[in-house]
Amino acid sequence: MRTMRWGIVAALLALACAGTPARAAIMRLDAWRGHVAIGFGAIVSDSLAPGGSLSAAAGIDYPMGAKWRVGPTLSFDLLGSSNVTRGSIQAGLDYSLFEAAMLFTYLPSRGPVTRWSFGPGVASPRADLVVSAGGAGFSDLAVGEVKPELALDATLMPRRMTTVGVGIELGTRFVPASRVAWTLFTGRVAIHY
Repeated sequence: MRTMRWGIVAALLALACAGTPARAAIMRLDAWRGHVAIGFGAIVSDSLAPGGSLSAAAGIDYPMGAKWRVGPTLSFDLLGSSNVTRGSIQAGLDYSLFEAAMLFTYLPSRGPVTRWSFGPGVASPRADLVVSAGGAGFSDLAVGEVKPELALDATLMPRRMTTVGVGIELGTRFVPASRVAWTLFTGRVAIHY
């Protein structure tokens, strides 16, 4: 299993470097681009999860050829609260997700989507338990762990960006949390600069 992981890492690095000419081995500061995004996020795979709430992300990327970019992205999602009743006791769950992903971005020439970003990441899904008494009866619902994730984003924005471009970013994250795997959907306004 460990050999397979290193093989995947080596293949991704080879893919990233394949389109880079030898003269571009030195990174240029002006080639870096960044983005910030804010909007809405919701978990759709957990029946106890609330309807969703605030989602924010920021990242940078660097060109790896004419059509590819690569770089890290950080995001934080405050997903809201829900109440659970067992017997005569009620407890609350506060949902949130923090994640860091290495995204490979493809820039297609045609179509409504101008950026496809995908890649692996590390996520911290949380469902914090809020209860005044009898908390042991709800401990199976709490989530607080660090797990791998798969990330996918599609950005719709003008193709010709001078200094700043504004668009809509639609994304999904899959995180295999212990109690139930989290599938998160986001819709954000993205500013690329």
